Amino acid sequence: MDPRLPATMCFRVTRYCNARCGFCLAPPDGVHPDVGLLKQRVDWLVAHGMRTVHFCGGEPTIHPGLAELLVHARACGCATRLTTNGIALPDGLLAALRATGTAVKLSLHGDQAHHDAIVGRPAFELANAHLREMLAARVPTTVQTTLVAGGEWVLDWMVDHCLALGVKRLSLLPFIPRGSGVKTEDRYGLTAAQRTQLRERVRRKRLVLLGKLDVRWLDFASQALPVVEADGRVVMERASEALDTVVAVIPGEVAPRKRVTVRAVV
Repeated sequence: MDPRLPATMCFRVTRYCNARCGFCLAPPDGVHPDVGLLKQRVDWLVAHGMRTVHFCGGEPTIHPGLAELLVHARACGCATRLTTNGIALPDGLLAALRATGTAVKLSLHGDQAHHDAIVGRPAFELANAHLREMLAARVPTTVQTTLVAGGEWVLDWMVDHCLALGVKRLSLLPFIPRGSGVKTEDRYGLTAAQRTQLRERVRRKRLVLLGKLDVRWLDFASQALPVVEADGRVVMERASEALDTVVAVIPGEVAPRKRVTVRAVV
């Protein structure tokens, strides 16, 4: 029997990236499907219950077909979302975001020194410039920040930064040891006590800032996340890869891995 899938799916358009974040949940592995195959996957997912498609990666903005995919998903009746590191904003993408009403979540992780160190390249200025550009174009754009051990101060800094820019929502993500985080847990891992303290601080910030900034605690380890992998598997992701469950494989998949060389977009 065909599966009935969750209404909202995280849809990985690529597993290539222009950053090397030390906490990445989906680190680069070279899988980079073409836009025709990705559109077929969207069609199949819509037929099986998807109503909101959340484009992610890897880094989705480096896929040359992203704008086309946004338009295709809207034509299929889906609401569209995008998570990006903000490093690239290719020609035509801003217009596609506006035309499709796509809600964007842009990743910023602290001040310039901290952000650039944690993502593995100079990226702070690019991300902030593109964040301002999206806000000016009235693309509904919020910010997400990963909190790591030793970076507890980032919460207050990011709140002030979002207020100064006019961002309306800030999502705080505690580090979880999956993906790249398996190798960096000793450096970035939060103890149970640290997670509890941070969650309480976020709760207090949320109460204080009601009506000014929507501050949210978003813990991907607390519930399964439905993900369409770049190789066509539909996976319920949990706190670690060992706990993941494959619930479907899109017909015709798993597609041959197409390993490509993609130039970093700056």
